Amino acid sequence: MISVGAHRDMPRASQPERMAMASFSPRDRLVQAQRVASCLAATIKTKQSHTNIFLDSREPLPMAIPRILAVITTSTRYLSRPIVSPARSLPVNTSLRILLHPRQIHTDAPLTESSPPSISPSISPSLSPSLSTSTLTLTSPLPKLKPKKLPKKTRYSSLTVTPPPDPSTYLTLAFYKFHPLDPAILLQLRESLLHDLGALHIVGRIYISTEGINAQLAVPEARVPDLRNYVRSVIEQRLGPIMDLNFGTEHGKAFRALHVRVRKQLVVDGLPPNSYDLSLQPNHLSPSAFHSALLQYQRTHGHPPLLLDLRNSYEHELGYFIGARRSDVDTFRSVVSKMREITRETPRDADVFMYCTGGIRCSKAGAMLRSEGFEKVHLVAGGVTAYGRWLREMPKGTGPEGGSLYVGKNFTFDARMGERITEDVVAQCHLCGDPADDTTNCANAACNLLMVVCATCRGRHFGTCGRDKCVDVLRGFKEDGKGRVVEVRELKGGEIVVGSGVKSGEHRLRVRPKEVLGVPTARKA
Repeated sequence: MISVGAHRDMPRASQPERMAMASFSPRDRLVQAQRVASCLAATIKTKQSHTNIFLDSREPLPMAIPRILAVITTSTRYLSRPIVSPARSLPVNTSLRILLHPRQIHTDAPLTESSPPSISPSISPSLSPSLSTSTLTLTSPLPKLKPKKLPKKTRYSSLTVTPPPDPSTYLTLAFYKFHPLDPAILLQLRESLLHDLGALHIVGRIYISTEGINAQLAVPEARVPDLRNYVRSVIEQRLGPIMDLNFGTEHGKAFRALHVRVRKQLVVDGLPPNSYDLSLQPNHLSPSAFHSALLQYQRTHGHPPLLLDLRNSYEHELGYFIGARRSDVDTFRSVVSKMREITRETPRDADVFMYCTGGIRCSKAGAMLRSEGFEKVHLVAGGVTAYGRWLREMPKGTGPEGGSLYVGKNFTFDARMGERITEDVVAQCHLCGDPADDTTNCANAACNLLMVVCATCRGRHFGTCGRDKCVDVLRGFKEDGKGRVVEVRELKGGEIVVGSGVKSGEHRLRVRPKEVLGVPTARKA
């Protein structure tokens, strides 16, 4: 610990020191202040014993900075390079000289071959008790030590040592906001999010760009109020009011760590810049209002409305709104192309309804349609996730008029790989063709194929895609111990992924299972 106090008998800074300090530019003073912080940090990290620094009560603090730094430097064995050179020469024995040239040996007399410095066996160099004015006498040279780097895993963690929360207490949620951001602040915002949310043990994935922010998180239940306060006090100060936290229907620690990435776009659309106005947002309907609007349109017009599913094929394979137009594509830019193709002949005053997983893709696509002249564009606020939560919050034994308009599961881009909305199973196992809607990746890390698999095929093929080369990898690990564990999927019942260390293999990009596995065996006949 370092104490800074006042002492009436402490000599004031020497005239050369005062002249040198007066010659420093404002930038030089800032650099010296940064060195103070670095030295203090080094003192805390090395856990040195108590050190007293006395100041002359008549001396301005800026003039005492060299002496403070000199004592800190020697007491913590902190090594740093000279930062600035004063305009005037300094006496050899001054504390400011020691500050600016810490790697030199400073004594009362010039060093000669006959008078080498004595080496003290103590942990830190000792200081002579008889100090002349502004002079620090060392009995040993400063050792060349490098400050230790923080471990990668704790780089953005809380400074307080607290055990991580129980993974079962984590809640999954999301929020987003389209709002122009200055590109100059994105890196600073990224560091702030990593530090502040990491201190709350929050994990997940956050994208920031000049368009705004998009976050999918897993948060300890006890930290949800802290996150709400942080969103209100920090994030909304930059982006304006943000939608309420969009909680999932199934929970768990769905991410391993917290990642914040700066992107050109929150959702890649493949369109030229400024080709549409993001501020022209569609009509955001609550899940109940969206449900009622679909039914009312059917009653009024005698046919279902134009309802667009803006998700990829592997998403709506698990579940969908009844009567929706689903595009057989695998990227959002392809979805946008299909949407424009579908609406090309649609009257501009017609109602257009749309939905996606959490709402962000609809917000962007709806702005595109409104920029093209469509007047009545509606989305379900919070997407399928919010619609599913609305269904679950209804009293037991009741349901919405006409029942749920969505059937099946909602695909999620996290370790859950889906959350159940209704008990309907609308997908098929990619290996055998039986009804199934559990999505997973092949347990051979060198393959990593995303697929729908039933419980029977999962057990029969060791969690792989069923190809011989993948089955052999897992069988070799289970029977002979060959291979290494790449990860353990906790949300998949502790499923083990084995490989050579590469987590994402040949199918790290979206590849359709049918292109790799062919037609399921049960339907080949």
